[in-house]
Amino acid sequence: MIFKKVKSIKFEYLIILIAILVSICWSNYNLNKFDNIKINSNGKYYNQFLYADLNATWKTADKFRKNLKEGNTFLNSIPEYEKFLLPSIIVGSYYYLIDKDIYEKKENDQIAIKEKNFKIGLMILQILIYFTSLIFFSKELKEIVNKNLHKCIIIFLAAEPSLLQWHSSLWNESIFISLMLILFTLILKKSDKVLINFFIGIVLGLIFMQRAIGFLYIIPVIFYLFLVNEKKIKSYFFLFVGYLVIILFVGLNNFKKTDHFYFLSIGHQYNSYYHYFAADILANKKKISNKDAKEILKNEEDKWITQNNINLNLTKDISKNIKYRNKIFLRETFNNPIYVSKKFIKRVVVMCIIHPLWVNQHFYFDKHSPAAKKNPKEYFNKNLYKNIPYSLLIYIFVAVGIINYIKKLIINKKMDKFDKFLLFNTLSILYFILISGMWGNPKYFTPCMISLSFFFSVGFIELKKKYFK
Repeated sequence: MIFKKVKSIKFEYLIILIAILVSICWSNYNLNKFDNIKINSNGKYYNQFLYADLNATWKTADKFRKNLKEGNTFLNSIPEYEKFLLPSIIVGSYYYLIDKDIYEKKENDQIAIKEKNFKIGLMILQILIYFTSLIFFSKELKEIVNKNLHKCIIIFLAAEPSLLQWHSSLWNESIFISLMLILFTLILKKSDKVLINFFIGIVLGLIFMQRAIGFLYIIPVIFYLFLVNEKKIKSYFFLFVGYLVIILFVGLNNFKKTDHFYFLSIGHQYNSYYHYFAADILANKKKISNKDAKEILKNEEDKWITQNNINLNLTKDISKNIKYRNKIFLRETFNNPIYVSKKFIKRVVVMCIIHPLWVNQHFYFDKHSPAAKKNPKEYFNKNLYKNIPYSLLIYIFVAVGIINYIKKLIINKKMDKFDKFLLFNTLSILYFILISGMWGNPKYFTPCMISLSFFFSVGFIELKKKYFK
């Protein structure tokens, strides 16, 4: 009887079920092995499972949880958007509901994220959110593609290793790509109701709250709506209303906490392109060391701060400093466009190398170690080239899919709904590459993998038809 029921389940949904079980087992394995407190090269305590940027997320989460415990309302407890807002709200809410501490005190008044404090619940939650989103997306997708293509896309999104790995960690990518799938479900939904557009706007706002990189993702979405002949002004109006509900809430919440109205976090703006790349560009132009270039820029900035009476303890003055930094970065970029273009292309190539074990590799990193400080490029990318064969395999199918897509457009001289959806996903890939390509981090390519799944599947089906009839 049970065997008959299992046999009646569609293959792609069986893969989803297996992927859920694999994700839960993988999560449990990672927690058992890496949820440990260690001491880094600087003598600081840290939790191996939640290191680097994750620690910033959980510090904000702990602030939110403590606000709730003190009897503040949910909205009043939400902190300003420092680095990651929605992840901090999710983590803080979870630990408030189960009434558990996030941090524990160690020697010398140091704190570290507690071991074995029911993190598995958070991970199961994000696993269920992702695969539930995938199921709803699957139902909308099958309305615009054939059975074989539908099956291939859903299997890829459920089981491709570089996507699957995020569900067994507490990085922000799992919820981020879940929100993308929810967004894709809504924009594919057959409905002329403006309420759908309102919810699209809400989801776009949540994408921004999950990661600041989504701030302008509304642009490719608007393009898609225009492409599918959405001409009603009220549709766009309700889209913007939904988006502004979230964006204005973020801005007003920031104003309430800091007396300064802003959307993008001060941290993101301050430590942006100037912080990471201006010295490198200047060093190349002047043919000096990166260290000397940093010194020149620091002296210039210190002089400007003194001349303009800037107080970096005031948010309004930090904003002025951010404008100064952006201006200097643009100046150095325009003064050395060839170098910047070459650097950007190289970084994008590195970013696009698909990394199925990025999460596992980063459990072992210590950014404060002598090796990391001496040669960070070699330290953090030491296993990058091992991923090239797998990446090439994926990109062969993607390339065939893109060629097939272009041929179809040329022959038919018109676009069906899936063609338009593929064009939207092309813009989505370009969006994430343009925004974060300069960092050259394969982690930032994760949203693009959702979009690549469609081209991969088109290519896979095409080659299957050609060589395995």
